[in-house]
Amino acid sequence: MSPSDSVLTPSLFLRHHRQLRALLIERQAWFVARDLARLTNSHVTERVIHRLDPDQHRKALLRTYHGQTEEELLISESGVYALLAVNFYPPENRSLRQWLSNEVVPLLRDAQEQNPYLPRRRISQALGREMGLLDWQGSLWGRLGDAVRMMEMAE
Repeated sequence: MSPSDSVLTPSLFLRHHRQLRALLIERQAWFVARDLARLTNSHVTERVIHRLDPDQHRKALLRTYHGQTEEELLISESGVYALLAVNFYPPENRSLRQWLSNEVVPLLRDAQEQNPYLPRRRISQALGREMGLLDWQGSLWGRLGDAVRMMEMAE
């Protein structure tokens, strides 16, 4: 599981009665690939994902609105724009890009900026592995179990 096995809670947006789950990770907007596929009436296949750069997609555990967790493929904001320009080109998708750029991403960022005292999720590299951390009140916080696993890997 990459980047870590922590569970994230996405924000929900609706467009034409279809959901789009999105969240900010390290100030970057990320979108659930399955939701994007429904919005564009297309499929996000392995072939499509391989066309993206490695920093434009990742898997993460998301909390559902029923309190359960599920692994989802996330696509970064730049990855979504690349897919819309190349793979999901129909003209009706231009309005999707405009909606994402002008409404969804600003709302995600505004929600985070309204409360600067909330912890922010960060991903850091340590010993060649990504580790999920919280940046809160000027300090980085990590899970003890993750730190122990990292130390065991170093031995």
